[in-house]
Amino acid sequence: YTSVSSVRNVYVSGKYAYVGDNFQGLKIIDISNPAAPSLTGSYTSVSSVRNVYVSGKYAYIGDNVQGLKIIDISNPAAPSLTGTYNTSGAAFDVYVSGKYAYVGDSDSGLQIIDISNPAAPSLTGTYDTSGNAYGVYVSGKYAYVADNTSGLQIIDINGIETPSLYAGNINTNALTVTE
Repeated sequence: YTSVSSVRNVYVSGKYAYVGDNFQGLKIIDISNPAAPSLTGSYTSVSSVRNVYVSGKYAYIGDNVQGLKIIDISNPAAPSLTGTYNTSGAAFDVYVSGKYAYVGDSDSGLQIIDISNPAAPSLTGTYDTSGNAYGVYVSGKYAYVADNTSGLQIIDINGIETPSLYAGNINTNALTVTE
């Protein structure tokens, strides 16, 4: 499958690849025949889709300056916008766990958004990292944030409304690898 834009991210679930296609939006590609992938449906965005995370019948997209968008993908041929949350920065990455979407929100750090009502997502907590939050992964009570030149930030999200830096950050620029 060839894109006219630049593909930023992909999430595979079942027989579909959900592609963050930069200025083209969200593309849903049928990959049941890997030799001949085909476009099933799309959702056009006015911003720049940076990341896609699929959970259940929704695709959560980090839509740069448009924030978090929640797209209903229950009909892959006709995905539709369910809800939005306009984050304070530029939404680069999304990770969904339980009823929360964790957004790496560039210079605004980590944004924790309650998605229990997908039509009306709401901000639950924030942690302003020292760099630019470009990636986020959640495991247990910690959010691991790729924070650009500030390295890896490990954030305790046990107190979801008041997340805090766990043990500090790991400056990846100072790490050396030996073989």
